[in-house]
Amino acid sequence: MVGYKRTTRPWWIRISGIGSLLAGLSLTAAACGSTASGASGSTGQGVPAGYATFALHTGDSFSWVLPLPNEANFEPWNQNAEYGMYRPLYVAGNGSSPVIDYGRSLANPPTYNSTNTSVTVTLKPYKWSDGQPVTTRDVQFFWNLYVANKTNIASYVPGNFPDNVSKFTVNSPSSFTLTLKAPVNPVWFTDNELTDMFPLPQQTWDRTSLSGKVGNYDMTTSGAKAVFKFLDQQSSHLATYATNPLWKVVDGPWVIQSYDPVTGRVVFRRNDKFSGPLPRLAGYVLETYSSQTAEVDALRNGQLDYGFLPNSDYQLAGSLRAHGYTIAPWATAYVQWAELGYTSKRYGPLVRELYIRQALQHLVNEPLYLKATLHGNGQLTYGPVPNTPGSPYVTPQEKTDPYPYSVSAAKSLLASHGWTVHNGVFTCSAPGVGPNKCGAGIAPNEALSLLLMYGSGNSTLSAQVEAFATAAKAAGIRITLDPQTQNTMFSIGGVCPPGPCNWGIILYRTFMWNYGQGDVLPTGGQMFGKGNYWGGGYSNSTAQTLIQDTHTQPGLQPLYNYENYISSHVAALWFPTWDWQISVVSTKLHGWKPQQIFGDPTPSRWYF
Repeated sequence: MVGYKRTTRPWWIRISGIGSLLAGLSLTAAACGSTASGASGSTGQGVPAGYATFALHTGDSFSWVLPLPNEANFEPWNQNAEYGMYRPLYVAGNGSSPVIDYGRSLANPPTYNSTNTSVTVTLKPYKWSDGQPVTTRDVQFFWNLYVANKTNIASYVPGNFPDNVSKFTVNSPSSFTLTLKAPVNPVWFTDNELTDMFPLPQQTWDRTSLSGKVGNYDMTTSGAKAVFKFLDQQSSHLATYATNPLWKVVDGPWVIQSYDPVTGRVVFRRNDKFSGPLPRLAGYVLETYSSQTAEVDALRNGQLDYGFLPNSDYQLAGSLRAHGYTIAPWATAYVQWAELGYTSKRYGPLVRELYIRQALQHLVNEPLYLKATLHGNGQLTYGPVPNTPGSPYVTPQEKTDPYPYSVSAAKSLLASHGWTVHNGVFTCSAPGVGPNKCGAGIAPNEALSLLLMYGSGNSTLSAQVEAFATAAKAAGIRITLDPQTQNTMFSIGGVCPPGPCNWGIILYRTFMWNYGQGDVLPTGGQMFGKGNYWGGGYSNSTAQTLIQDTHTQPGLQPLYNYENYISSHVAALWFPTWDWQISVVSTKLHGWKPQQIFGDPTPSRWYF
């Protein structure tokens, strides 16, 4: 485990009204900060003619080419690039609509039997870049690898795909059928299960070494494990991305042309043998930056076609417009939340208590954060379903705050459950289980103290967590702030569960991708279901039943029941959801509107 540094709150934060004023001032300062010049990004390497440049968020870089993600690389920017090379059966997100884009998908709409216990998929006539047809053998290859190695694949949730499938049947080179173990909700299975399947080039990848012959190794469990191990190892060799022959065979519109393993800068060229509509660009470049300052400098210098403006530099929008850019907030169907360390030995007993989670939620001043730090570019968040305008999935309950900002309400909840204030911090004076008790596993005289790990290098996020910690201090809760780089956060937070969870709360810059490719209908199985990866180990039998109902029962009422429960149960701490970014796009670049609902820039649509 990577080591990390603890930090303490600045000495000038106080519980008094002056402290509250300072918190508000810190938010305003973050919103009005300026950018200094002098930093450098990756754009100095030159861009070929006919190529467009796109800026990844600060600290992000393309670091995984194999479209079978491990936990350390299960990230949206990786998936966006992967699916430009290896297209899934069904592509999530059609422009600004949270639905499947059947036009860009490799298969026709699926057909279910009358009892919803089997589904048949028919492939469109696509070809690999080596001229071989994309067939059901390639889907079977994916299936065999996934089934044999599912516990090593980050998208796997026990009970979901492939556990809910009893049989994979090849009907023809263009058709296959999945026999299901029980009836399913067809919308859920299509949107959240079939979107996670894609053909892999069996004729190239079904091997156990680069020098070995291609075979049918995947047809046995041991062979599928050996092939997966080989492919996984090859994907970890970043320096060979542009030269490894494995990654040259694609069925999508792009193929890697060059890759810088130091900066993560990657150049994609057009796959001229792509079976779908050919991109009008000759290629595109994913640019990487070590700081927001470097990215803004690249915009100022005209080195980027498609970048972003940090919230802390929002005042530069007018100047960038005057220099040939369009400013366009990018709203996405995501949800921002802070994970809670349910499986932590130290912090778990605290966050497992509902009244403590309710008290903490009372200390998140969402309206202030949205106005002062995000300039209104985002949505208020009160539960697990994206509160995007016009969404048919959000209930009336989730459109209003069940735990509005109130320091006094937080203090009242704690006092009524056996906590008393000593030296400004609540301590447990009534240990045990039952009414007016602190709760299971909370020791006598234990202080209500939590470690909050959050993404460093972003003044907007820093302002939010500092304001939250200030409010918590006013309520008698000690929050220790622990800023970390995103990679460090993944290495520490990403192993929990199963653990250890050496944090009480963890908050990323944005929660990035609760929904999108692989999880279109916001039913929450990957987030708050048993064995979840992003829920901090949240586990609740009622929630599990409600989630299962969304998988098996038709209509939207099961979804509404689930989201209302998770919202009121405070399965996570809800924070305002940021727009994915404030995009800054050259007026010379076209085809990028509307910005895709799940954060995929879809460069195959761009043109100059």
